[in-house]
Amino acid sequence: SILFSKAVLGSLDLQNHLVIAPMTRCRATGNIPNSLMMEYYAQRASAGLIITEGTSPSPNGLGYPRIPGIFSKAQIKGWKQITDAVHKKGAKIFIQFMHCGRIAHPLNLPAGARVLGPSAVAAAGEMYTDAERMKPLPVPEAMTEADIKNAVAEFAAAAKNAVTA
Repeated sequence: SILFSKAVLGSLDLQNHLVIAPMTRCRATGNIPNSLMMEYYAQRASAGLIITEGTSPSPNGLGYPRIPGIFSKAQIKGWKQITDAVHKKGAKIFIQFMHCGRIAHPLNLPAGARVLGPSAVAAAGEMYTDAERMKPLPVPEAMTEADIKNAVAEFAAAAKNAVTA
């Protein structure tokens, strides 16, 4: 069947037409990709392409509990181990960048990180936190022009880090 035949996606040769869609799994303790995540992705590497879970380009982009980042050396190393495991089984892997924006809670952020949004208007709803369970979404800080430029630079740096990984 065509589903299991080789495929071409741009410059990539895929072992088949199967694609694993991204899922936010919240398994990255300390926001660092780990062996549990490596096992998960390696188990699915019979697909042609895997798209990772939402991965933050910066501390400010975190916001959900235990989502991975790709802005520190430890995170890049963790993703490299995952990438190597996936490639060893023949699949390709793309990273999904995700900045939580105002859909975040400060209890899920590292020290010094901020909940940022396009305006100082809270989203409706709640967010799970490991520290205090369900909490109302806070009023974010409205992003300044400098914050926006910084976020763009963080995404650019994350893309370079993803290539390294």
